[in-house]
Amino acid sequence: MVVDDHEDNIYYLTTLLSAHGYEVDTARHGAEALVKARAKPPSIIVSDLLMPVMDGYTLLRQWKSDPRLVAIPFIVFTATYTEPEDAKLALDLGADLFILKPCEPELFLAKLRAVLASAVVGVPAAEPEAETDHLRQYSETLIRKLEQKSLQLEETNRRLQQDLVARADIERALRESEERFRQLAENIEDVFWLSDPSDRVILYVSPAYQTVWGRSLESLMAAPASWLDGVHPDDRARVTNGLGAYASGTWRDVFRITRGDDGTLRWIRASSYPVRSAAGDIYRIATVARDITEIRRLEDQFRQAQKMEAIGRLAGGIAHDFNNMMSVVLCYTSLALQDLSRDDPMRGDIQEIRRAADRAVELTRQLLAFSRQQMLQPRVVELGKVVAESEKMLRRLLGEDVELALFVARSRGRVSADPSQLDQIVINLVVNARDAMPSGGKLTIDVDDVELDAAYVANIPGLAPGRYVLLAVTDSGTGMDAATRERIFEPFFTTKEAGKGTGLGLATVFGIVKQSLGHIHVYSELGIGTTF
Repeated sequence: MVVDDHEDNIYYLTTLLSAHGYEVDTARHGAEALVKARAKPPSIIVSDLLMPVMDGYTLLRQWKSDPRLVAIPFIVFTATYTEPEDAKLALDLGADLFILKPCEPELFLAKLRAVLASAVVGVPAAEPEAETDHLRQYSETLIRKLEQKSLQLEETNRRLQQDLVARADIERALRESEERFRQLAENIEDVFWLSDPSDRVILYVSPAYQTVWGRSLESLMAAPASWLDGVHPDDRARVTNGLGAYASGTWRDVFRITRGDDGTLRWIRASSYPVRSAAGDIYRIATVARDITEIRRLEDQFRQAQKMEAIGRLAGGIAHDFNNMMSVVLCYTSLALQDLSRDDPMRGDIQEIRRAADRAVELTRQLLAFSRQQMLQPRVVELGKVVAESEKMLRRLLGEDVELALFVARSRGRVSADPSQLDQIVINLVVNARDAMPSGGKLTIDVDDVELDAAYVANIPGLAPGRYVLLAVTDSGTGMDAATRERIFEPFFTTKEAGKGTGLGLATVFGIVKQSLGHIHVYSELGIGTTF
């Protein structure tokens, strides 16, 4: 019989003894062992000392005081009672052998066989001492063990308190770290995500994904590769092929996406970075994706401005040389006309040459205006009054099928500009608007005093915050697509039929505005209209 309250100990002894031919019965404490032994006495008992309900010492006293059990060998097998006094008490109470845990299996079996052999040949048990002496030794042993256990509990409790304090500090530091991470990840405009390098399972993604991609976080977590669905079809194959470098954390790319909620096109710059363990292995991939749409737009505007500047310089140089040649032509045609009589057949031909030269001079004037090399005569004027004074002329230019609405009364702002050039700006924009409304429509001209703040001017290169006079010319015409809007200020670019435009109208407007230290911007939608 094996008596022990620990399942591991019972399993070990049962397995060991069964393997060597013994039939083993078990009990979890002394009281259970006595009941089983009295019902079916074993050939030998191996018992622990520290057990609930009835400990090993009490079991030993009861065992040796029972006539049916007294002759059965009793082995004490303990890891708690290890002092010489503990062994003496057990032997005094009648134990046949006192063994300390752990004990080598072969040695344990040898001792067990020796005890069984002694019992077989009838070795008499030692005469027990008086009961009072046993009780005294038992009490002293219990008190000593209780004192030891109390000290051990105190030490364990002290260490536990230290562990609790340390754990509280760690948990507090962890919470603070997680809070800092949450504040960072949830408030930056860039999209940030963490993923596993092997299977690309996304472990975390910042809320900015919903803003930039226009798709839900839940859809991305459910299908980690779904962010690729938003990549523009023209870029998707390149992006997918480039992801081969993702597992090493060296993926870099710039691509376009189509937002899932409104279908708008956005430019994205994405970069991945490896997160390494203490051993240097990559166990996470951190990726940052930034919306660079506005940066791209500003870069395009800057490149467009540089291109316009180069074209302007070229056009100005050509216009100067061409104007000089036209001056010679006009001079000689004037001299020829003076020498010809009014009825001379050559006079009509010479006059056609002069008219062609005049048109050429007007063309060079437009080129000079575009290239900002035209001589200006600026003075301080109210822009609203300049526009109001040209109302009659503008109505004649537009015709009866276009409704003209002027809102200029609110403006009192004054600007330093050449009034004739201001007229040319308005006339060119109005003529352009008229041609964009072949079936008629409405043209609105607004002049207003505005105060532009830093947020507004941030997206307009070269424009500083401050007070301005705003001139807005809006038509309800056909509008323009993005490709046309990018080229409208280029000289000689026109969407009109051949022979119906030089392509210098808006280029001239651009040149006058820039030479007058102003700024020009266009907004247009197909089928809705355009505002300059």
